[in-house]
Amino acid sequence: MKKSILILICLFTILISQAQQTDLEVKALKIDINANGIIDEIKPSTDALHLNIDNKSYTIPYELLGFEFLSKLSFINNVLIISGYNSGTGAYSWTYKFRNNKLTNKIELIGYDDFNKWVSGHIKTSINTLTNKWEVIIEEYNPTKEIMETSKHTGKISIRKIGLTDIKEQDIQKLTEIGMKYWN
Repeated sequence: MKKSILILICLFTILISQAQQTDLEVKALKIDINANGIIDEIKPSTDALHLNIDNKSYTIPYELLGFEFLSKLSFINNVLIISGYNSGTGAYSWTYKFRNNKLTNKIELIGYDDFNKWVSGHIKTSINTLTNKWEVIIEEYNPTKEIMETSKHTGKISIRKIGLTDIKEQDIQKLTEIGMKYWN
């Protein structure tokens, strides 16, 4: 009995340390995010992103973005993609897409996605902050009919231009609330 408990504790410790190492496998980016000739750096840690943009330092805690662990950090076609997830009994993930606005010279949020999965279904929210249009797709098992049913909702959101370096909790809350009002 004692041996089993000890083995279980060891396995649990290994699992946690592996999960933390997975977080650190996301590599830092050295990019010119605002196309001004200065190389900027975005470096992940276990609980935050550390940004050095135009020789100014910023920190964005993962908690502010709604997740515990960073899963993706990339810069493709001048779009910075930041994705993360939470552990738990379901699957929960968030993705933020930022691009430099040449008119304002600010790095602004252009897209937001979240995904929540549970045993009998999932919900996906997608928001285009350039057009302020959003879409929520819910797929859930109907036990009476014994089939998966899909429903789609669309609309528009009024939201301020969210900059990479001035994200506020109220901004994130406004984005996440859209899908949550359809989640039972």
